[in-house]
Amino acid sequence: MRASDLPDDLRGALVVAVDDSPPAREALRWAAGLATGLDRTLHVLSVWNFITGTAPSDQAAHETLSLERWQAEAERRLAALVAEELGDAEVRPVVLHGNTTPVLLATSELADHLVVGSRGRGGFTGLLLGSTSEQVVRHGSCPVTVVRHGCTAPAPTAA
Repeated sequence: MRASDLPDDLRGALVVAVDDSPPAREALRWAAGLATGLDRTLHVLSVWNFITGTAPSDQAAHETLSLERWQAEAERRLAALVAEELGDAEVRPVVLHGNTTPVLLATSELADHLVVGSRGRGGFTGLLLGSTSEQVVRHGSCPVTVVRHGCTAPAPTAA
């Protein structure tokens, strides 16, 4: 993916990349606090593909799903994650189809600051830094903050 393939509103943006992992949720909460402190709009970026994405919940067993339906499901899931972690905070959701690391590296060419969790959903749970986070830190074109586990309080649970 190239930066020219990305939405132009990512230019100069404060961006946090999320999936549904606990470290990504912490990164989201941390970035929301940063955005508030800086009086900036927070762009919440979720990257999906057919391997890591979740199929639409209303899929029939025999049905072939369109790219649009997968995209809509990814958008619905991001909205739910943001609502769960930040309540009704105003953010700009961005949902892109592609492979995570190349999309984040392209995003870093446009953004002013990129925030990521220390690791995502990958299978090597003992690692302190996941492969995507490491690649973004090593090769990103803008300042990158990696939010480590334990930096933020979990979202309050409903009583």
